[in-house]
Amino acid sequence: MEKKILIACAMQQDEIEKYRKQLNITYPVVYLQRGLHRNPFVLRNLLQQEIDRHQDVDIILLTYGLCGRGTEGIVSWNTELVMPRFHDCIHQLLENHVDKNSLYATRAWTIDKESIGGQCRTILAAYGRERGMEVLDTIYGGYEKITLIDTQSYDIKKTKDGLKRPAELLNKKLAVEPSDCNIIRKLLSGKWDCNFVHLEKGERVTERHFI
Repeated sequence: MEKKILIACAMQQDEIEKYRKQLNITYPVVYLQRGLHRNPFVLRNLLQQEIDRHQDVDIILLTYGLCGRGTEGIVSWNTELVMPRFHDCIHQLLENHVDKNSLYATRAWTIDKESIGGQCRTILAAYGRERGMEVLDTIYGGYEKITLIDTQSYDIKKTKDGLKRPAELLNKKLAVEPSDCNIIRKLLSGKWDCNFVHLEKGERVTERHFI
């Protein structure tokens, strides 16, 4: 029996833990801190360190996609690597059916220190109401709405209620869109199709794998 380990972004922990229980997954999971996608260099280094640390398995599964090219260049010399063929976790959850005019969130995105609500509070406190609203408009002005992705892995009403104030402040519509988390489920269960990158031992991740 092949020995596996999953290295995952903590931003997806709600969804992963739900399907670990449903699928009775027993192999270990290592969670890396949320927000690493904001610094691709840091993400690449930490992810490579974690991969190097687990060279005693047969297959390393990653929940990360290209992630701002933060996974580009990583390699596992003694194991196979399997990862979703998507640019980021939002595209993964919605299987590329993404509206460029929408700002997306899950519960994990709302508790991150750089969340919409967190940024609103920080910026208004630093700049005052008038100047702060100008800064927020520069950041969020290009979006028409905020969409909460309902992965059925957390309390959707509580999370939506928490987004109402920033949505009103930014004058954005607040919507909910379902996701069946099909990619996460397939990754965990081993049903890897064309939506996954499967790399052999010593094969480096490149941008072309995601085109």
